[in-house]
Amino acid sequence: IMEDVLRHDAEPTTLEKPGLVRLPTRAAAKRASAANIPCAAPMSADVDNLLHVILKRTASVMTEQIPSISEALFDGESVCRLLDTERLKFSSREPAINIYTPGGEFLAHKDAQAITVLIPLSCPDQFQGGGTSFWSQDSRGHRVEDPTIILKPSAGTAMLFGGCVTHAGVSVEEGTRVVFVASFSCATEESPVILEHRDIYGDSM
Repeated sequence: IMEDVLRHDAEPTTLEKPGLVRLPTRAAAKRASAANIPCAAPMSADVDNLLHVILKRTASVMTEQIPSISEALFDGESVCRLLDTERLKFSSREPAINIYTPGGEFLAHKDAQAITVLIPLSCPDQFQGGGTSFWSQDSRGHRVEDPTIILKPSAGTAMLFGGCVTHAGVSVEEGTRVVFVASFSCATEESPVILEHRDIYGDSM
C-alpha cells in the first residue's frame, strides 16, 4: 500500500492545508462527488480492495473481541454485518488515506461519529514530529491545555476512539506520515450534520 500511495500523484484540494493530502476510497470519492465536495482522485482498484480488507478485519476484531462496541454504539448489530450490507455512514471523504509531509497537520477536532478507526501505515521512524494527540474528557480543551497524550504506534496498529474525543494530527517536521482513517456511525442513526469545514478545522473555527 505504501508504495502505491507514495506513487499516487494527488494534489491537495481547497479543503486541505499545505502538507496534507487526503486520498479517498472509490466509494468515498463517489459520495463526495454526489455532494459537490472537492476530492482528490481515489486510489487504484488494488489499493482500494486492500483498504476494504483492512477495514473489514478491524470490524471483525471489534465484533468478536470487543463486543461492547456493537452493544453500546450500534444497537447490538455486528459492525461486520453493517459494513457488508452497506449500512454504515462515513464522515465526508472517508474512508481515506491521509498523507502528511513537512508542515502537514490536522487541527484539533471531534469526528462526531459513533467511532473512528485510525491505522498508521508508516512506521514512526519514517517521520519526525507527527502522531495523533488526544485530550482527555476532563481537560479544559485544546485552546487551553496541551494534549493529554500523543500516540505514534507502529504501522498496522489500529486506534479506536469515540466521536466525542478531541484529537489532532500533530505537525510533521520531516519525512512522510501515512494513516488510514474511517469515522462512521450506523446509517439509520440520527447524527449531527458533519459540515465539511469541521473536517479540517474542527471546533477551532
